[in-house]
Order: sequence, then C-alpha cells, then structure tokens
Amino acid sequence: MQDMQIMGGDDLSKLTGKIADASKGQKWPLHPNRNVLIVEDIVGTGRTMKVLLNHIEKYNPKMIKVASLLVKRTSWPDGYRPDYYGFEIPDLFVVGYALDYNEYFRDLNHICVINDRGKAKYRV
Repeated sequence: MQDMQIMGGDDLSKLTGKIADASKGQKWPLHPNRNVLIVEDIVGTGRTMKVLLNHIEKYNPKMIKVASLLVKRTSWPDGYRPDYYGFEIPDLFVVGYALDYNEYFRDLNHICVINDRGKAKYRV
C-alpha cells in the first residue's frame, strides 16, 4: 500500500497550489510517472475537473483516470466525461447519499432531486 495515497477534503488544497506549487520548486505529494485515479461524487459541466486534470498533468503522471458516481447530462458540447461513471442523470440539483444542499440531506440513503421550493426552504 505504499504506492497508494488517498487525498480528500483538506488535502485537496495541495492540488490548488496553496501547498504544492511546482513552479516554485515545491514538491507534489505524488512522484512523477505514477498512475493517478481521481474518484468524484458528481461531474456537472466538467470545468473544475478540466482545471484539476490540467494541473495534475504538470507533474507528469504515467496515467490519469477519473471515476464518478454521477455524471450530469449537460448541453455543453465540450463537457467533460469521466473515464468511468455509475449513472448519468438530468442536469438538476441532486441531494442524498453524501450530496448535500447547505449541509442538509447528506445523510439520505438515496439520491433525489431537490426542487425550487426545497431550495428556498433550506437556503442559507
């Protein structure tokens, strides 16, 4: 298991350059020529994933693959599609199964759409 590193939550700040910036000679938590697997809960337009992948490619990984539980159907012609995904869903806001809306609904044991009335009720 020495070749595996799991990152998430606060560790993701390492990906934004706040902690590791290759242009400043700072070390990336992964060594070059390694395989990288990104596991995501949901991919919408894919803009964030494209930025993340672009950033990771600077560190010369051997291979990068992305897996996501959910992928939204969007009208974006250049939308990002992960290498592996579980379910394709409509371009609606979903909650449950660890997906939240303002910290609500995260503990649901299923995934469902939150409508405008629900968003208004739980707006912060």
